[in-house]
Amino acid sequence: MPIDSTSTHPATPDAVLALLTDEQFLRDRAAALGAQVHELTVTGTSTTTRLAAPTEGIPPVFARFVGSSVSVVERSDWTPDGAGGHRTDLDVRAEVFGRTVQVTGERRLVPEGAGTRSTVTGDATVDAPLIGRQAEGAVRELVAVVLRKEDELLRRRLA
Repeated sequence: MPIDSTSTHPATPDAVLALLTDEQFLRDRAAALGAQVHELTVTGTSTTTRLAAPTEGIPPVFARFVGSSVSVVERSDWTPDGAGGHRTDLDVRAEVFGRTVQVTGERRLVPEGAGTRSTVTGDATVDAPLIGRQAEGAVRELVAVVLRKEDELLRRRLA
């Protein structure tokens, strides 16, 4: 099943975007996930985050392949959507034993009443024969966890 997540925030798309592109927010988001930031670049509304994400809690069938953490690179290049909101392509990648794990899709921040509706749509691909489909399901579950934790942090900051 593809990634399809929606949440709402009590602030304008511009205010939500300001947090999503704020260096301290991105560091706090990584900390909430138990990840260590190795590199973080924010240039306007473009961000690149390279971190070591813990693998604790992943299905045991994959744990033996990845070790205690995996290097993840996430890139966002937000642009106005022409309707008062913002959009970016999803681009999250990891290399595990020479195999590419990739999450691609789109994220949108659109005005909704006095707040913002955030939607994330996409899918995960894992370049691994035999276990690729099963691993893709695990990656989708991890994306859901990341989005839930990010949503909690956004809500606290925007309250």
